[in-house]
Amino acid sequence: MKTESTATRLGRRLLNAPRRLECFPFTLVHTVINATIRAVRLRQGREVVRVAEVTGEATSLPTRVTLWLARVSAGLSEPRFDVCLRLPREAAGDSLHDVFSVLLTSPRLRSVGLYWDSSSLADDLPLLRAKHGRSDPTVAATPHTDLDSLSFERLCEFFQSTHDDIVLPVAANRDAQTLLKRQAGKAYAVCLNVPVDIQSLADTLAARLPDFRFFDLAPNALPSSARAANSQSLYGYGLSLHERTALVQAADAYVGRFDELGSAALVSGRPAVLLGGGTGEQPDRISGDDMAVWFPVPVEATALAGAVIQFLSRQLGPPEIDRRT
Repeated sequence: MKTESTATRLGRRLLNAPRRLECFPFTLVHTVINATIRAVRLRQGREVVRVAEVTGEATSLPTRVTLWLARVSAGLSEPRFDVCLRLPREAAGDSLHDVFSVLLTSPRLRSVGLYWDSSSLADDLPLLRAKHGRSDPTVAATPHTDLDSLSFERLCEFFQSTHDDIVLPVAANRDAQTLLKRQAGKAYAVCLNVPVDIQSLADTLAARLPDFRFFDLAPNALPSSARAANSQSLYGYGLSLHERTALVQAADAYVGRFDELGSAALVSGRPAVLLGGGTGEQPDRISGDDMAVWFPVPVEATALAGAVIQFLSRQLGPPEIDRRT
């Protein structure tokens, strides 16, 4: 009598497992297939990993990660890549949440690793290299990038470059479009994010452009009781970075800081007036393809208001129809 081998019995059990579950484990099969593909690519040395560390201050992390992500993804031959970030332990909770939110908006990221000490990062990096290079001292180590403080050169490079699209959750886009449609109607919707030292610019714009509707995302925005009728503060709404970014994408224009929101306006091709940011010697004004203008150095609010009003009037014109229908 012929008996079944162990391998045959095991194969039979695996084939009968979905029947016992009364469903087919699509998620498990998908995971196994992806793991197999990943193992093959690792063996062939086709995986691309980008590593960055914050060795200095922990301020403006979301903006610094935004600029770094755009810089390292440019020119890559592989459509997708992995990211490893070593962040400082003293980084604030909200800042870390926004860093992760920024990374999730990139359609090219395959995985994200967050670390708080260099030794753990060094232990994991060999796993993302080809098998033959893990023990070969002649194979170069993965280069590290220092996420230094924002500089004028970095911001200027981002301002003048082309970028990959930002991919946001469907719910965030839908809610942003609904909010602007209900609150702005047929008026042009402009997102504000003005620095605290020129906060009076927001009041001037609302007073001199009564047919526009302004939505203030800045944490230092005035309360609703002290604002013009066509200006509304959204800071107290508890919006996540994805939701604020969706508002910037859905609005007709952006006026405010050159931070992660200002970067989103540039990537999305929204008419944008960017204010401040960067260290080092800077010119008074930089224009980009007629859709954006940047005032890198501090500018007096009254003098700046005229330039912003002229820019918005040229880009948008008089509100006539509802563009969010």
